[in-house]
Amino acid sequence: MEYTLTRKIFLPIAVLSTVSSSLLSPLLIAEELASPEPVDILASTLVSAPRFMDVDTNIASRVQLIDAETIANSGATDLVQLLRHEANIHFRSTSGNSAQSEVSMGGFGENSGQRVLIILDGQRLNTADLAQINWLSIPLGLVESVEVIHGGQSALYGNNAVGGVIKINTRRPTENASGQFQVSGGSFDSYNAQMSYSGRTGGLGYSVHAQHDETDGYRDNSQYEANAGGVKLSWMGSDWLDAYVAVNAVDSEYGLPGPLTRAEFSADPTFSKEYENFGEEQIVYYRAGLDLYLTDTLSFAVDSGYTDREVYAIYYDYSGPTPSFPFELTSEYSIFSISPSLTFSMDSVTAVVGVDYYDDAVDVSTTYGDSEYARETFAGFGSVSYSLTENWMLTASARYEEVATDGVNGGVDLAQVEDDQYAWSLGAIRQYEATGRIYGTVRRFYRYPATDEILVYFPSLSFNPELNAENGYELELGADWSIRDVSVGGRVYQQWMQDEIIYANYTNMNLDETNRLGADLYLNWQINEALSARFDYSWVNAEIGDGVFDGSAIPLVPEHKIRYWLHYQANESIRLSAGATYTHDLYIGGDFANTSGALSDYILVDLSARIRVNEQMELFVTVDNLLDKKYVSTAFDVDVLYPGAGRSAKLGMLWKF
Repeated sequence: MEYTLTRKIFLPIAVLSTVSSSLLSPLLIAEELASPEPVDILASTLVSAPRFMDVDTNIASRVQLIDAETIANSGATDLVQLLRHEANIHFRSTSGNSAQSEVSMGGFGENSGQRVLIILDGQRLNTADLAQINWLSIPLGLVESVEVIHGGQSALYGNNAVGGVIKINTRRPTENASGQFQVSGGSFDSYNAQMSYSGRTGGLGYSVHAQHDETDGYRDNSQYEANAGGVKLSWMGSDWLDAYVAVNAVDSEYGLPGPLTRAEFSADPTFSKEYENFGEEQIVYYRAGLDLYLTDTLSFAVDSGYTDREVYAIYYDYSGPTPSFPFELTSEYSIFSISPSLTFSMDSVTAVVGVDYYDDAVDVSTTYGDSEYARETFAGFGSVSYSLTENWMLTASARYEEVATDGVNGGVDLAQVEDDQYAWSLGAIRQYEATGRIYGTVRRFYRYPATDEILVYFPSLSFNPELNAENGYELELGADWSIRDVSVGGRVYQQWMQDEIIYANYTNMNLDETNRLGADLYLNWQINEALSARFDYSWVNAEIGDGVFDGSAIPLVPEHKIRYWLHYQANESIRLSAGATYTHDLYIGGDFANTSGALSDYILVDLSARIRVNEQMELFVTVDNLLDKKYVSTAFDVDVLYPGAGRSAKLGMLWKF
């Protein structure tokens, strides 16, 4: 167990949300398919960042869009369930619920969540330390769409964007006020209720949301309960100015069931001997931004955000007949960001230049002492896309970033660690009218060490200021094609990486070289008017390329991951879906020599049905892990196993008003 520490910095809350890197990732959305499924890029129609709403543009990467209709039809009540089913993304959990799940993209194992950047309306949710985001802190009823961008995107987004980026976009107010209320209940005494409402009066747009979520969990002491709410005000009353302010808050508490031995897992995977361990979390997100349209071709934007997060957890020693020696942990996080940028768009050229400033701080108080850690980051970036001809587009992006990390442990000032990194990307896209596209891109990417990778203090204090930032290069080739009722596509990629950080022998260290060769493929088939199918396949060969572990596979990375599902539209009112996900076996966490055996592969089957009662009301039912497969989600030793959840059914109702 590792913890990071930081200096709490009190910053003005008046300057609020969003990281301007979102400007730099104009996204193209696929042609509308016959069935509402997550789509991959086929043609340029729209981009996600508000300042680019009227600009057609492309990105030379594989991008999946999960739109509002797909979210509604999925029956999902949280983002993890949505991303697993609709984007074939791999998650691991040590808690038995979605809240603390760790996401993995692009073939990364331990601490893979540090290599995926999570963005909410442009605001980075990743913290400076190894803490996972709370996925249940983002109410799904608030989400308009989710964009999954594959590959190393540091040139566009900076730190953490090594395996990919997940962009979560909330609803924008419309002139016609509307809302929805969804309620569901099911297995493990689970209950979810969520409400959202938005509208516009003249130039003033507004949206509000609230959500309650609770469950006893699959395992003993894996309960979870959360309340969330927020409001967003937008000004869209003039041709030259758009602006918004928003605040969202989440209050949650949860059990920490801990691991099982092989014998305990075989006897009862729902068992937990750590029945008194628990955690609490309070988060408030403040966001604000404005766009000034200076001329027909030039606009200025500034986006800012502030996150205030507090986590409390208590752990007992269960080595004896009764729990003893509680270890208490309180972490206070503050994350501030501000990003001004300038956009020029005319005819065949769109260009963006700007700066990103982040200030992350963590104060940690434990049973054994207090520590503080802080990280300050400043970056300059630029991005340009140029339509060489009617069908050819060239793209280029570049970023230079400086970071300074310092801290105090037990009253002792630690030496400041300074570093700088750069990233770039060059891409080319060939469009084939409405048929599809091909693209190629080469990139340089990076990730700074997390604060608690530099400083480790279990079982004893270890300070490693010489830990290098991860960096590497990636080559990606991809295509998206549509032929009548079939859409196919995907990408192949090769990553060459230096200084990848691993945790071994109670310290963090850099590996000399790691390599990843992989492919992500998809196929959509509208079989007939009523029946459609989708197939997603991910393959990656992730291995260590030098040193004492030369040739070993990277632990906790499944080589193959397959998702297949069918949708049947029985009539205008009834929609049925059946899916299955296969996850290949993988090596146990920490087993860099590949000598401890592997976790078994598994198949999870899921079903869902959606019934439209009338214009306002829909009913839905979902069943996850239909066959009640007993499997291990993750492990860090042969006798440190974390079971995945068993069969789970849910019945719900959606009312639109």
